[in-house]
Amino acid sequence: MKYTVNDTELSYEVTGPRAWGDERVLLNDAVDLTAATPWSATGFSIEQLFDAATYSTFMYNTRRLLLKSWHEGGLSVDDDFDLEQYHTQVRDFEEHLKAIERTKLLSTKDFPVPVRMVEDRISELCQVALVAKNPFDGQSIFHFRVIRPRQADNNPLHRDVWLDDYDDCINLYIPVAGSNAQSSLILIPGSHRWPESRIEKTVEGAVINGVRFNVPGVTDIRGPYQVTRPDPGVNEVLMFSPYLIHGGAINLNQDQTRISIEMRLWKR
Repeated sequence: MKYTVNDTELSYEVTGPRAWGDERVLLNDAVDLTAATPWSATGFSIEQLFDAATYSTFMYNTRRLLLKSWHEGGLSVDDDFDLEQYHTQVRDFEEHLKAIERTKLLSTKDFPVPVRMVEDRISELCQVALVAKNPFDGQSIFHFRVIRPRQADNNPLHRDVWLDDYDDCINLYIPVAGSNAQSSLILIPGSHRWPESRIEKTVEGAVINGVRFNVPGVTDIRGPYQVTRPDPGVNEVLMFSPYLIHGGAINLNQDQTRISIEMRLWKR
């Protein structure tokens, strides 16, 4: 799969069977949490997240939680460690997987600020009451996404709703460190409204360079499309539909690990 972002051609090679989808528009049978927003056509927006004092607390506690998680994953890093230099502390992919295992499926009870503050802010922006609890499995969780520079840590282009239990929500990408125009999440604007017939994808979870992902990966797209790399800054959040094609976000920085928080909200 080849695509161009900011005049840079990116690609990944997927192994395994693939198929084109049918004529269904998945969003037509879903709860569209972008429907009441000014950005419903594109499927994403960047907005301010917290007030200045709350953001300061958020970043302080985020750092503490990350360092604690890495310590539990076997990394020896000092309290003043530069988060963007994470890649200098892991020798190989296996050591990386061990370190980041502790940064997944974290309870919202451990979120760096009371999670209700996020719920209230995103509810305000989407104009509907939201909660960080998955109605399909009852989980209230968030993840850190840790993407080393120039490494194949990222997943392929995909829709989240090709996996079970991710319907009807809104996705959040909150930058923590090393997130910029060379590394942030990649999106295809408007693709949340595409029929499945525009997309060829792997039949099962994508396998790239011998690494299997849970989600199927896009392998081809019919018709014109534009790929963009939104760049949320300090105290900003990228909100996007789980029906939007996204991912494939290789970190093109030379010497900065990209770290972000991934979280989902559903209608209360």
